[in-house]
Amino acid sequence: MSRLALIALALGGALAATGANAQSFTATVGYQNTDPKSDNGTLAGAGASINDDFAVTGSFSYFFNDNLSVELWSGLESFDHNVTLDGLGTIASVEHRPTTLSLNYHFNTDGAIRPFVGAGYGTVDVFGERTRGALAGLGIDGDTANGLSLSVGADWYVTDTFFVRADVRKLDFDTEVTVETLGNVGTAEVDPLIYGISAGLRF
Repeated sequence: MSRLALIALALGGALAATGANAQSFTATVGYQNTDPKSDNGTLAGAGASINDDFAVTGSFSYFFNDNLSVELWSGLESFDHNVTLDGLGTIASVEHRPTTLSLNYHFNTDGAIRPFVGAGYGTVDVFGERTRGALAGLGIDGDTANGLSLSVGADWYVTDTFFVRADVRKLDFDTEVTVETLGNVGTAEVDPLIYGISAGLRF
């Protein structure tokens, strides 16, 4: 079981033990883009480039008070990326599903829009690696990544319980890449921004 899963279970047990007040929880479902940074490191001696992708995401939060919440956020489906090397074209594709556990601070405002900032820890489960082009037929593997996450966003409360969220999340995401017969070919430095729109309920 992953470290984040253990933390989430512990958190759930603590919340159940303490009891929760009405409207202490929020849940969201969104459609977001994972956009890797422009320079993705060097693999097998060549500059690497990783494209962006959209996927469905979701979150569940508990509010300790009106300002402070803890949020478990994750991809509800995988993000799929192509890896391109200078001079070789597309050499691989990979899927991943990010998950973060964050502490968020929500600012008090007089209107319906409530900005927030957050910081936490994330893990990125890498899977579905496939070689293509010049490396087609060789096995390839990317390590699961762990690191800090930062987020900023705002909730627009359409009603007292329904809101629309726009947010941006920065993940520390680097993965060691191993290719059959070649061994370790380097580190893919993804470090993406994840941004998009979500719909949420407070209950």
